[in-house]
Amino acid sequence: MPRHHKSLPKFLSKEQVKALLCATENPHHRMITRFALQTGLRREEIATFPLSYVFNPDAGHGAGSTVKVSLDPSDGKGIKTKGHKEREIRISRRFMAELYRYSVLQRGELAAKSGAPQKTLFLTQDGLPYGNHGKSIEVMVRRNAAKVGIKSHPHMLRHTYATHTLAAAQRNPAAFGINPLVFVQRQLGHTSIATTMVYLHLINELVDDAVLAYDDELNDWQESE
Repeated sequence: MPRHHKSLPKFLSKEQVKALLCATENPHHRMITRFALQTGLRREEIATFPLSYVFNPDAGHGAGSTVKVSLDPSDGKGIKTKGHKEREIRISRRFMAELYRYSVLQRGELAAKSGAPQKTLFLTQDGLPYGNHGKSIEVMVRRNAAKVGIKSHPHMLRHTYATHTLAAAQRNPAAFGINPLVFVQRQLGHTSIATTMVYLHLINELVDDAVLAYDDELNDWQESE
């Protein structure tokens, strides 16, 4: 299948992800970008993600490598999901710990600017929640990506999360406990698993790249002898 076929969503390679994060110098923007890459949430979900959903995973939240977070638009905390549907997602314990430290330390720098408590985890430079469905988050991602010659936006980061997570889940399905496709479907909030299956085609690209990289390495070794 041709790379980046027009009917398939585009995603970033791991090298492009690293370049994007390096180009994102603002620590608040970098955390937002990481959040998109490590949760697969939609732009509006990122903009409205409640501060109260963040917790210290080492303070009596069980064992395991991930923690559960319920995205519930009816809980009064402000999260906005597509179709106002509730879903439960998993976030790695390590990343939740980083989010917790961020919420306690760095976020406070911005929160102090507004003069009033704010519900959302992520705040603008003025200490206010991101409005307009998080469109300024999209502008931020596009600008930082452009610094390193990449075209990207929050929804592409969602595709990137889904593709690499599904690839990892298929390599080690036992670690996820359920069918890899079902896991990614639940994370993304897809109503139909048929929507999630598109990422199987993208995984083929990762496999092709891995084969080519290995082949190139062998050729380089041979030429150096």
